[in-house]
Amino acid sequence: MTTAAEPERVAPHRRPLFILLLAHYLSSFGNAITVITVPLYVLHTTGSSVSTGLAGFANTLPLIFAGAVGGVWIDRVGGKRMSVLSDVVAGVSIGLVPLLDDTVGLPLPVLMGLLFGRSLGSTPTGAARQSLIKPLAERGGIRLASANSWMQGAPRLGLLVGAPLAGLLIAVSGPVTGMYIDSASFLLSALLVAVGVPHSSSPASAAQRGEGFLRQLTEGAKVVRGIPVVGAMTAFVFVTNFLDDAFTPVILPVYSDQVLGSGQYLGWLVAASGCGAVVGTFGYSPASARWLTSNRWTLLGCFLVIGALRLSLTGMPGAVLSIVISFLLGLAAGPLNPALSTVMMEKVPAAVFGRVFALTSAVGMSAAPIGILVAGWSIHGIGLRGTLLCFGATYIVLVLVSLRSRALRDMDTPPAPAEDSSDTDKEMARE
Repeated sequence: MTTAAEPERVAPHRRPLFILLLAHYLSSFGNAITVITVPLYVLHTTGSSVSTGLAGFANTLPLIFAGAVGGVWIDRVGGKRMSVLSDVVAGVSIGLVPLLDDTVGLPLPVLMGLLFGRSLGSTPTGAARQSLIKPLAERGGIRLASANSWMQGAPRLGLLVGAPLAGLLIAVSGPVTGMYIDSASFLLSALLVAVGVPHSSSPASAAQRGEGFLRQLTEGAKVVRGIPVVGAMTAFVFVTNFLDDAFTPVILPVYSDQVLGSGQYLGWLVAASGCGAVVGTFGYSPASARWLTSNRWTLLGCFLVIGALRLSLTGMPGAVLSIVISFLLGLAAGPLNPALSTVMMEKVPAAVFGRVFALTSAVGMSAAPIGILVAGWSIHGIGLRGTLLCFGATYIVLVLVSLRSRALRDMDTPPAPAEDSSDTDKEMARE
């Protein structure tokens, strides 16, 4: 017979996971503010669009390599240490921008260096925190799909809340305040993780640290090739990012101008998509327990809906219906990242998770600039309606082809039985 005290004695420890999530939301919120404030700050300070472009280049250049390189360090020193270090570097770098400008001055090369440092620090943080999710969720007795839903909701909610707040801050006090808030969000995030999140795994052994850096970096690629389902998901995401990442910066502005008759509708379309994405991401947590129980069918079903909705835009509907379609597009996209992250955590060994996650993310992001260029050329060559038709039809064809993929069927294969976690729990309790 179970006593009343028994459930309390074995109650799972959920606080570390919630602290990690809080830290992730704080830095995501700060990121969203910086996206708005930095270019306006540089433009206001220098009065030069060239300098603003250089600042954007310096702020995005680390995205090309910092994630993959940071993945190696995640596996070497552990996700917690890497998360704290990355947040400190990012927070100090962005905080020095207005501080130096207000005191000793800030030459353009120093500004570029600080923006580069901020992006260099912030890029690996996502993979570092992702490496902590699975053990903390298991320790807290929380479904992995739910934990990933909450984690993936951070950047979407951060952008939805942070971007308008950044605009308000700029209107009231200028862009400087926003950069101080971004700096504070990173430093507070580092403090929360350092104090409230235990080490979920031991750092790499001396032998592993002694391995060549390039060898460890390429090992992630070998793991991707050795786990067919991970390779298939990476290829799938590469193609869909090629199609999807051109939609907001290229296709929607043209659609808003040519079809709806005014660029002012672009804000409504983007806001509707963002709201839908937030609802879809957080809604995945309860839905994955009852309806979206198959990761494979969630992936294919969501993209099938996205393709159909994109094709519906070829009918050139009015403003209200276009806004509704944008909301539904965001809603359908919401469950994708949590589902894919859940499969990655179940299939990839913890010892190489940082490298594999960072590598697959980098491969996926590399499709974005290619897709943007192709979309621009396509609109110029075959028009907006033809481009919408080609991009939407490609989604449908991709889903139909993927139905025959044996590798993607492994998305629903139960993970191998986990090792006894009692030693890990004891280690975490001692932290």
